[in-house]
Amino acid sequence: MPDELPSDPAELRAFAAALLNRCARLERLLKLAKDAQFGRSSEKLDTDQLQLVLEDIDQAVAALEAAENRADSKTGEKRAAERRANRGKLPEHFPRIVEILMPAETCCACCKGDLIEIGRDESQRLDVVPARRHDRHGRPAWVDA
Repeated sequence: MPDELPSDPAELRAFAAALLNRCARLERLLKLAKDAQFGRSSEKLDTDQLQLVLEDIDQAVAALEAAENRADSKTGEKRAAERRANRGKLPEHFPRIVEILMPAETCCACCKGDLIEIGRDESQRLDVVPARRHDRHGRPAWVDA
């Protein structure tokens, strides 16, 4: 969110004033809702009117949360893109060792039926010493047939 703040002092003051106005409006709406629900005349208030006030508060809060989430997701996406910047396939000429890690048993313990492979997670790493071998480990996912 600091990236989105204006750098000009006048713009920054206007931005802060807008935030203060929004906070003041939310506080007024919240006070109205509390007064409507718990005040002296709360028994006279129609429930539909109370619902309208509460909906206004919910909308204002949702708008603020959405703005915060957009700001957070932009910075999170930027960090993730930086982490993935240099990821790619390892050269094909590197020697590879493919190792499949199978479970100890491939039959279901509860009904003694055979398990069926439904997927596989693979991870790869480059050995630093001697830096010429590529290991691949597979972990099959199983489900009862």
